[in-house]
Amino acid sequence: MTFDRDYGELIFKYKLPIPKGVIYFRFEPKYPIEVVEILNSIIESGLKIEDRYSVVERDKIRQRELNG
Repeated sequence: MTFDRDYGELIFKYKLPIPKGVIYFRFEPKYPIEVVEILNSIIESGLKIEDRYSVVERDKIRQRELNG
């Protein structure tokens, strides 16, 4: 999990080692527990996060496969 927007570039452009999965939170939390609430809803939804680069915004999630 990261808030670092450059993390995807390190993986896809510079070919650094590929992790099992990445969740990039593309927003600044309104309060500390907000990230946990959103993460819980992702897990409960059954959305596959392994082998994926997931970009999470408050109102949508985009995913890209991590090929390795």
